[in-house]
Amino acid sequence: MKSSIFTKLALGAVMALSMGLAACAKKGESSVRVAGRGGEVTTNSTCTTGASAIGRIYDKSSTANSFESKVKIFVSTTLPGTSFGNIDATGSQANGVFVTMNLRFDASGQIDKTSSKVLVQIRDSLVGTKDAETGKEIPPYEVQFTTAYAGSVNKANKTFTVTFQDSLGWIAFTGSYDATNAFGTVYFQNYSSVDNSPLTQQTMGSFWVPSCGLFN
Repeated sequence: MKSSIFTKLALGAVMALSMGLAACAKKGESSVRVAGRGGEVTTNSTCTTGASAIGRIYDKSSTANSFESKVKIFVSTTLPGTSFGNIDATGSQANGVFVTMNLRFDASGQIDKTSSKVLVQIRDSLVGTKDAETGKEIPPYEVQFTTAYAGSVNKANKTFTVTFQDSLGWIAFTGSYDATNAFGTVYFQNYSSVDNSPLTQQTMGSFWVPSCGLFN
């Protein structure tokens, strides 16, 4: 997505959120973030037309190792990065990071927090293989948020930003959309890590999702 005034303003808002959101995190607070390699899917993965609503998070501009390292930092709130195999950065392979997101906004363009949700599914190269210790098949690692923290949409400019947050950290999507797809950038920050990964704000990469699923 090309740089714009909206993108710069949205990034500034996301960065400003980091201090406020960190202050909201409490030790021992219950979290909707899945503390394992699987979880309950909370989003609609199909559009009302029956088409797939699943999109991708990727970074074609980076090396595969750079994108993979960012994703492994993201999951380090519950599992060490060494628990994962290779993660595709191109967004075109069966191996990679998938996203489904359903958003609702009120008449003024503000996010309807309780009706907005997101599921990030990481299908690394170990998915489908047998766990050496348990002998069970390794499922995708899923991170889900059933409510939004903040967000807004500008229907005139067809731009939006939304942040999801829990006691472990936050993830934000900011971008634009048309009648077919939505594109943009994904940012995140963790509040804790099981393997001493960085807790600073990160840019995970780019994303796209079908518009029919985003506003489904």
